[in-house]
Amino acid sequence: MSSTHIPERSCIICRSKKEKSKLFRLAKIKETSYEFDKEQKKQTRAIYVCKSLNCLGKLAKHNKVKLDSQDLISMLNIVNKANKNYLNILNSMKNSGELVFGINLLFENIEHVHFIVMAQDVSKKNEEKIFRKVNELKIPYVVVGTMEELGKIFNKEEINVIGIKDKKMAKGLIND
Repeated sequence: MSSTHIPERSCIICRSKKEKSKLFRLAKIKETSYEFDKEQKKQTRAIYVCKSLNCLGKLAKHNKVKLDSQDLISMLNIVNKANKNYLNILNSMKNSGELVFGINLLFENIEHVHFIVMAQDVSKKNEEKIFRKVNELKIPYVVVGTMEELGKIFNKEEINVIGIKDKKMAKGLIND
């Protein structure tokens, strides 16, 4: 039985624990100065932050972490590109019949869901509910866009979560 260790780190902004590869690494260069370590290979202490607009927005205002504006822009560009890709892909999949949206439909179909896309601005209560289920069932997920952006896909005002039922579609989104 071989179990591979997957390193986890905590975001300094929201304190959520994630796989190291799912976070931005900020390498320490001075007492309170950091730089974006895109390759995650610099030999120095570092802190980590979520690849989300919400956490990056709070990082920009953070008093104890000084970051060059170019580094922040680079990270924002990476997040925006990823958001657009997922939103465009979901938009093209909306009529496939393989998507469920909203927390109630997601939980009703959870045994058929292979990948979850959650909005960045989902309520703390719903976020905890979703994360509990995701961790329990080991369903891969991504946090992308706002509830309004996810809602636009289905011509709704707001959607907090989308579940992908098709295995091949889910695999494509996971590897994207």
